[in-house]
Amino acid sequence: MVPGWDLKPQGIQGVLKTTGEAASHFEKQANAFGEHLTSAASSAGTISANGGGGGGDGKPQGGLVALALSQYAEHATRDLQFIAARAGKSLQGAVDATTAYLNGDEQMAAQAQRKALADPRVDMPGAGQR
Repeated sequence: MVPGWDLKPQGIQGVLKTTGEAASHFEKQANAFGEHLTSAASSAGTISANGGGGGGDGKPQGGLVALALSQYAEHATRDLQFIAARAGKSLQGAVDATTAYLNGDEQMAAQAQRKALADPRVDMPGAGQR
């Protein structure tokens, strides 16, 4: 055990479970975010140089608000992906650190047990003096 550390595996497991459940919602929220931005961009209206509400190919083109939302979505999507990846790595790091800590406890306990079971060395006065 590391001096000053007081890890409680059950408490850590509870926190990891709760955090993992919260992190699992990232993908759902990111998808909803994308759908809402797409809806907002399509509802923001179109812009056309010829006044007809469309480009040269007859298809409407997004206006300035749609363009701004698209650029924001690109940036925000990268941020959301980073947050999700960081959360996953942080959770795994906590699991790995706790496992290493507990394995260290087991190794120290096994070493102490081996020492306790070893044959005692008894130095008798005068032994080996001839």
